[in-house]
Amino acid sequence: MPDIDEPLPLPENPATVAELLPHLPVPYAYAKQYACVFSAELADRLTTVQAENPEQFRVTPLALTDGTFMIRGAILSEVPNGLYGGNFARLDASRFDEIALVPWADAVALLPQPDPVEP
Repeated sequence: MPDIDEPLPLPENPATVAELLPHLPVPYAYAKQYACVFSAELADRLTTVQAENPEQFRVTPLALTDGTFMIRGAILSEVPNGLYGGNFARLDASRFDEIALVPWADAVALLPQPDPVEP
């Protein structure tokens, strides 16, 4: 019989935040491999939730070149009870399947690049 205190094994390649819900919080070393990527609509909702709770820890969604937004996956090591727990509890968990977990390097490659400076 499995030990009920033993954590579930972490998914190797989770596709969405919804897949990680039973595992939260995840270890920082695992979480930092990913970016949480989501729609402009969810970015607006996140901004609204944070504005309603200014005393809570905040994150800033960054716009990507494909019209989506990202935050660092490392935040998943701080929910549901850590630094970001208060605002995380105010988000609609039924929409966590709309937040893709993308390898960090792939998400960073979609950040806007400055125009080259001409001499």
